[in-house]
Amino acid sequence: MGQKYTEEYKADVLKLADEIGVSAACQRLGISTKTVYSWRRAERLARGEIRGVEPGETSEQAVARLTRENKELHEANYILRKALGFMAGR
Repeated sequence: MGQKYTEEYKADVLKLADEIGVSAACQRLGISTKTVYSWRRAERLARGEIRGVEPGETSEQAVARLTRENKELHEANYILRKALGFMAGR
């Protein structure tokens, strides 16, 4: 099974990766780039910088939410296309 890292260690690694780059930090520390990118994504999700599965949300709930958002966006686009077509016909 994978190695467990403390939150403090992860924060230090991410800080180093920001300073010298992920690849160089991983080589220096002997950890996988995949691991660091995963930590970076989790940190950005937690801070709300990127969207994705919300904390505490199951994958089924995320799919349902994203499907609902997609439907709303399609409806909004349809309404805009209809309005633009109506305006162009004047």
